[in-house]
Amino acid sequence: MFMENASPSSTGIRQEAEQAARRFRLPFSRQAWKGVQGGWTGRETGNSIDFQDHRAYQWGDDPRGIHWAAYARTGQLTMKVYQAELSPLVDIAVDVSESMFLCEERAAATEALLQFCMLSSLQAGAQVRMHAVKGRHGIPLEMEDVHSGRWRAGLPELPADETMPVPAFWRANGLKIFISDLLYPGEPSALLAPMTSRGGLSLILAPTLPEEATLPETGNVRLKNCESGATRNQYLSSGLSRRYVRAYAVHFELWAAACRRHQALFSRIPCNLPLTKALAAEAFSGGAVELA
Repeated sequence: MFMENASPSSTGIRQEAEQAARRFRLPFSRQAWKGVQGGWTGRETGNSIDFQDHRAYQWGDDPRGIHWAAYARTGQLTMKVYQAELSPLVDIAVDVSESMFLCEERAAATEALLQFCMLSSLQAGAQVRMHAVKGRHGIPLEMEDVHSGRWRAGLPELPADETMPVPAFWRANGLKIFISDLLYPGEPSALLAPMTSRGGLSLILAPTLPEEATLPETGNVRLKNCESGATRNQYLSSGLSRRYVRAYAVHFELWAAACRRHQALFSRIPCNLPLTKALAAEAFSGGAVELA
């Protein structure tokens, strides 16, 4: 049972996630799944009501599956084969590097996305596991803590790490979800290759702040690395500002291209919109979510 001693802000975020989960769900219908017995179409044969094929009768087969109409026509015993009904495996990783909590908007969007993914998975009868990751480090998250908003309490034990996460806990043939702003240096394939190499479906959800796409001012400024805390002085010229805008756009173009190459779904989620409206844009049109 979920705990209910949540803070007001966490309650508001939970309500936003619940509202989004009533309108949208994760893209479970995009493929047949492998998992444990459940209610989604599987790749193997089983005992659902959806007829798939027929095959020759073999000694020991359950006679209730014999295709008697075909036997009457052909004199050959054949078996009806139905599609299996399975519960998908869902692994959710949320990036908890400092940039994910740089401002209240992104922190709230990150938590709402995490709760939406958990709720959508549970509504689908999926087997869900969640982890918080920071660089090469990670900790498992409990459903009760995510539901109540207490999940962030254990994050300070993760050491500072600016490297790109490469989680090793992805299960084969499941739905693998990574929630991150993707503000890492390095080649996206380092994260995508192990994520997509074991079958199933991979999904990248990137909570994005519109103001990140441009520099806020020109002149002398003091910049701070939100991950390491290091600071330096910088003069922002108009030329530098233009190069930043282009580099920011190219960064996400590279991520989008890498996701297409690895056959992963990719969507940027604007943090300045309510979650339902944010998902109704790029996430829905790109297939990262579907109507519930």
